Amino acid sequence: MVTGADGVIRYVNQAFEALTGYRRAEVIGRTPAVLKSGAHDARLYGRLWRSLRAGKDFRGVFLNRRKGGTLFHEEEVIRPVRLRGGRVAFVSAGRDVSARVRKIEKLQHAATHDPLTGLPNRALFADRLAQAVRYAARNREKLAVVIFDLDGFKRANTRFGHAGGDAVLRAVARRTRRLVREADTVARIGGDEFALVLAGTAGRADAAAVLEKLRAANARRVRYGAKTIPLSISIGACLYPGKGRRGSDLRRRADAAMYQAKRAGGNRWRLAG
Repeated sequence: MVTGADGVIRYVNQAFEALTGYRRAEVIGRTPAVLKSGAHDARLYGRLWRSLRAGKDFRGVFLNRRKGGTLFHEEEVIRPVRLRGGRVAFVSAGRDVSARVRKIEKLQHAATHDPLTGLPNRALFADRLAQAVRYAARNREKLAVVIFDLDGFKRANTRFGHAGGDAVLRAVARRTRRLVREADTVARIGGDEFALVLAGTAGRADAAAVLEKLRAANARRVRYGAKTIPLSISIGACLYPGKGRRGSDLRRRADAAMYQAKRAGGNRWRLAG
């Protein structure tokens, strides 16, 4: 694609037509904004124009939109070219790298998520918790950190086998995700151990209501083929701000509260003071 200094398209080749679905006559006289997906903010385009106006090439990967509405990732090099008489044009050469981006995203997801439940793993939970604490500190908000594990999970694994245990873990993940908001985090951080970050928690009463819903939702038996597997959980939680100021402190306090619930017989929750 070739545009003038004003950004208006002067020429596109057949590869552009094949990639975008637009015929040449449909885009000549328009701007490359015809391909915008809305995924990029103004800062990216600001960097692009600063580079070009300084006479430098710009390289980047854009999420663009075809004529039919489908999205694709295009790796582009945009180069300023000086023409006769001092006029400037911009020449853009691009290629579809959607398959490469999908592969990278798949690898990134595998590195940060539990393959059985699809939940964030321990590493991603720690990162989300650190971000949530920083946000809460800046905005003077509260949050709750929750850790729970399954009561008698080893016995269930022995009785129903690993496939039965996996069915229980997937059920717990589904039930728990349904209880929380999009802004909250649910993670599987160990074998039968799960953790949550509940952002914007109003206080102890608000947290207690969520903990009771979490206990009740995971106190129902799990269907496994023609059988049902008994289930209950022990839950520990703490609030920020409180005695802990760092993510690691909050996790330790929630973990200690969970073991209090476990020692009291399970199928209950404890909220640290």
